[in-house]
Amino acid sequence: MGKILVVDDDRTIRMLLKLILNKVGHDVLEAFDAKTGLSVAELESPDLILLDLMLPDMNGLELLDTIKKNKQLEKIPIIVLTGSTDQENKLIALRNGAVDFITKPFLHEEVLLRVKTQLKLHNLINSLENAVSILEKDLVAASRIQKSLIPSSPPEGYFESIHWIYEPSHKVGGDIFDIIAIDEKTVLLYLADIAGHGVNAAMLSVIVHRFIEDYCDNHPNFELGKFMLELDKNFRFNDFKLFFTVTAALFHNDSKTVEITNAGHPAPILIAEDIFELKESAESIIGIDMLKGSTKSYNISSGARFFLYTDGVTEATDDDGQLFGSRRLMESLYKYRNLELKNQLERVFYQLKAFNGSKEFEDDISIIGIQFQ
Repeated sequence: MGKILVVDDDRTIRMLLKLILNKVGHDVLEAFDAKTGLSVAELESPDLILLDLMLPDMNGLELLDTIKKNKQLEKIPIIVLTGSTDQENKLIALRNGAVDFITKPFLHEEVLLRVKTQLKLHNLINSLENAVSILEKDLVAASRIQKSLIPSSPPEGYFESIHWIYEPSHKVGGDIFDIIAIDEKTVLLYLADIAGHGVNAAMLSVIVHRFIEDYCDNHPNFELGKFMLELDKNFRFNDFKLFFTVTAALFHNDSKTVEITNAGHPAPILIAEDIFELKESAESIIGIDMLKGSTKSYNISSGARFFLYTDGVTEATDDDGQLFGSRRLMESLYKYRNLELKNQLERVFYQLKAFNGSKEFEDDISIIGIQFQ
């Protein structure tokens, strides 16, 4: 269990959080303003801080910045407490060192889950710093973070079947995907690929994942083009020093169509009677202010299969340095089209591994397949 500091001027919020956290064995410290919070943090060195952004004596973002510049406190993970409409401050907090946010009003289970996750990560980081091989173990930790974010199971009732192959590279890249039910007839599937490798790429994938999750929760009238423009607006290259590509597909079960948008990502693949690359609506990468939010809709036939993948698949190389390429991927998918979807993707992955030989993959490998009802 951990020592947790709650900094919030609302006594009711502090009492509620203390009750929730005490029940599972955490030791909870309290502060009603920024000055007290900083003093308690310096004196007690808590394992985690829950920080409200609206404090009477200082903006919570200023306290966050002060803590992160303090050598004694900089490694303490901070989860910010925000209102549901406070989108800009959430992102500013994440940019400035916060590890997550909890939106008020909150659920007990959400508080426990986010606190548990961050304490685990905090403990893992501490153990890694004391390990002999810090670099290798950091990469293992980043890989675990990535794997923890992929869906444990897809939403039911939208597809005949869905399956994925997800294999983080030994260098740890930044592939991340999710399947989010927008309403009873509409579901969003996205696949993003953060440029670069290592812990920074993995951590940005965490931030992107949380941003998209929060955006969908707060936009019941979801529009795919506007969603992409928000991604481009909030993840500028100048702010994060990394860019990413993403393909998003919005499936409409009532009209039997899929609406696709693509920011610098490999084109989705559709297998119906033949096999097609859905290259239309492709635009620039996220973060350089060149996106228009274009989308393209395609009709879906019963039994058709739809695939998303990242360039780690097509850029895998054999011993001679030859690329696996999109042509081999499409030929392999088409060759095994009569198998069950799960078996089809497993055969494709086996062929990819055989092509790659004895080498470890240089980039994350992500392939997602959907078969329509």
